[in-house]
Amino acid sequence: MPPTGVHFNGSVNLPDAETVMREIAARIPNGVRRMTDGETGERGYWINFQIQKFLAMPEFESVGVGQAYETSGEAPAPAMPRLKLADGVSPEDVKWPNLGYADAYSESFELFSRLQEDGTIPEGVRFQMQYPTPLASIAGSIVPEDMPGVAAAYEAELFGDLDRALAILDRAH
Repeated sequence: MPPTGVHFNGSVNLPDAETVMREIAARIPNGVRRMTDGETGERGYWINFQIQKFLAMPEFESVGVGQAYETSGEAPAPAMPRLKLADGVSPEDVKWPNLGYADAYSESFELFSRLQEDGTIPEGVRFQMQYPTPLASIAGSIVPEDMPGVAAAYEAELFGDLDRALAILDRAH
């Protein structure tokens, strides 16, 4: 049976969300049920978007750099910082910055809506948001002894960001 649909997930190596959406719509005029924004710009290398935020947080301190995972391609995975909670900081004390997903998806949804209204993106295609699992963002960067508490705190913050994104999109729709 021939394929009847395609699903895009993750970063797309194009300059911006509009280029991603226009390219997908032009190259695959049928079979796309959900449209990604391609995680372009500062979100371009998946979880690095979040790790840059962690590096700026006073609640964490750097204890080294290393390869968090292996790749099978020619290009190695980027080196990732190893962070631990700063002395005297508990996971409950972490004041997370704006994680940025809700803001990015709010902007992308406006673009998506405009392109759908002008017929570039077919009617019936839905907007797709992509959040990492909490473990994806912290497993390679937070030291193992701090991971359980930090994971729980970060997960709560990610869900808060998702709730914010859904509220923004609900008002826009």
